Amino acid sequence: MTMQELANADHLNEKVMEDAAHESKALEAPETPPGTAHITAWDETADAAGRRVTTQAAEEDETIAEQLVDAGSDEAGEEQRLSAALNKPADE
Repeated sequence: MTMQELANADHLNEKVMEDAAHESKALEAPETPPGTAHITAWDETADAAGRRVTTQAAEEDETIAEQLVDAGSDEAGEEQRLSAALNKPADE
C-alpha cells in the first residue's frame, strides 16, 4: 500500500470507530421462531445462566485416550506388516 492508501485506511478506521462510539441505537435481540422466545434470556450473563455439574468417573474401563493409543498401535502394526510384505525379497 502507498502512504496515501494507508492514510485513507487510517482515516476510515477512525471514522468507523467514532460512528460506533456515537451509536445510540440499542442492540436488538435476533429474531426467534414463534414459541421459542421463552427459552432465551438476552439480559443474563453466561455466568448467571450456567451451573456446575458434578464430575463422574468414566463408565468404561478404558478412557478415550487409552482407546486412541490402542487404535494407533494397531494401525502401526498393520502398516509394519504390510511394509514387510511389500519389501520382501523375491527369492523367498
